[in-house]
Order: sequence, then structure tokens, then C-alpha cells
Amino acid sequence: MAGSNQRLFVQAALETREETQAALVALAKREHRRVMQDDPRPSRFVRTVDGARGAREEQVRPDGTIIYVYPRLDEVVQAAMDLLFELSPVLSGAYRMGHTLFVDGVEARNLEAWSGQGQILISNVLPYSRKIELGKMTMRVPGSEHVYEQAEFTLQQRFGNQARIFFTYRGLMGGSVLTSKQGGNKSEYRYPALEIRER
Repeated sequence: MAGSNQRLFVQAALETREETQAALVALAKREHRRVMQDDPRPSRFVRTVDGARGAREEQVRPDGTIIYVYPRLDEVVQAAMDLLFELSPVLSGAYRMGHTLFVDGVEARNLEAWSGQGQILISNVLPYSRKIELGKMTMRVPGSEHVYEQAEFTLQQRFGNQARIFFTYRGLMGGSVLTSKQGGNKSEYRYPALEIRER
């Protein structure tokens, strides 16, 4: 009798296995569509199915998990550019307009080309940007130096749960981020920068 009940249980479990998996896939896809249609709309997402990054939903086990991660770095990058503009000292306006986004080592207008894995950097390659950052220029408005350092603090307060934001110096030349082999460690090529990473 016990063996018969066990066989019935196993048979019932097998019959509902496909239904359970199909219901899980349908639920995941429905909720994912809802997120992708709501404002602010994510520009990209990363899907992980039972621990496999990029796997299709249909590969999930009936008792498995489907996880979507929606990077929101576009918002962080825009806020960083706006804040740097706001904090910048203004004489000719060149410094204020000189903050530049670099995606995966190359100058960019936005995050469209971002792979989701590479580096996001904002810097200013004007020759006097280092002096402004270090407080070695006489400023008309007190407190208008250390622009990138101030921005790091403010952005960490606002977006610290979404992104890691670091104030640093990076080697830059000709619209590209330099590696150490290209002379990226030479002081004449290093400029203040914010590096932005996903959490």
C-alpha cells in the first residue's frame, strides 16, 4: 500500500512539473514586461536563470529562480553630469562645459554603447582642472574648488544604494582613457574623475 501511494505521488509530481515550470516562466515574463514599460524605463537588464547569467526563462527548473536586474546607471550618470555642471566655477564657461563621459575607455554622449560590464568615467581634460581640484587656483567664488571630490560625496549620499561612485585621477588623452602602458600613470595626463560602477 505504501509503495502504491508513493508511485501515485511521483506520478502526480511528474504531471504537474511542466505546468509548474510554464506558470513560473509566464509569471516572470509578465512581471518583466511590466517593469520594462513603467517609467523610468530601464535601458537594459540582466537575466539570471537558476544561477546562469543570460539563460532563457524556459530553462528554469520547476523549483528554480528567474532573477532580472535592471541597471539604473543612466540616471546616476545624468545626475553626476548635472551636479558637476552646477558645482563648476564659471569664468569663460569652458571648465563647466568640459565635463566628459567615457564609456569603456572612449568618449561617449550616453550609455547606449555600454556593455554593462565596462568602465564608466566622467572627467575634465582642461589643463587647469587639476589645479581647480587641488585648490591651487585663486577662485572668485570661495568653495568652488574640489569639484569632483564634492560631487563624489553628494552622489554617494543620493545614489549609494544603486551605484559605487569613486573620486580618482585617470590618464586621459585624445578622447580616450589611457592604460598604464600608454602612459596613464604620468602626471601630465592624469585628470580628476568620477568612476561609476553598479552595486
